[in-house]
Amino acid sequence: MSNTTPYEPLQAHLRNLYFTRTVVQLLWAALVLVNAISHPQLAAGLLIFYPLWDVACTVYDLRASTRSVSGPPTAQYVNAVLGILAAIGILLTVFKSPQQAVVTFGAWASAAGLAQLAVGIFRRKQLGGQWAMILSGLQSAAAGVAFILGGLHGKTHIKDLGGYAIFGGVYFLIAGFLLHRKLSQVSKSGVATER
Repeated sequence: MSNTTPYEPLQAHLRNLYFTRTVVQLLWAALVLVNAISHPQLAAGLLIFYPLWDVACTVYDLRASTRSVSGPPTAQYVNAVLGILAAIGILLTVFKSPQQAVVTFGAWASAAGLAQLAVGIFRRKQLGGQWAMILSGLQSAAAGVAFILGGLHGKTHIKDLGGYAIFGGVYFLIAGFLLHRKLSQVSKSGVATER
């Protein structure tokens, strides 16, 4: 008899997604911190890419999630739509007014953070390993407000954007390890039961 749960496929899926997001976000942050000031074209492309990457991850998450485990997908659908709108908004403003592009990015970061917070809270009991996602959502929402206020006062926050991505990557790394540990414990208890 096995101790496996119906949540294991989604836990494994999310673990892999979280680890992938960690790598991409840390690479993105490194590119921003090293090149963005001296290469404004690259900075613009990176700023547009970030919400689109989040949209791709959200769609990937939605394809593997079931309503019974992940709850109503409304927050994720809203997040995906807002990510696309944010990328368009950044594209339209980044070369004319980088500060306005930062405001747009900040508005998206706040909304994405709140969506992540809602999903993390719902998944906490079923899946575990979500407290890092809850904290990440709160941090993203707060950072987004800071970007908005800074952009409205003429600041571009290049270094802060890199820091934002680093913190997000660390949260995803922690969440991935927590889910990996949970899956390992379930696997060990399943093997022990079979013996």
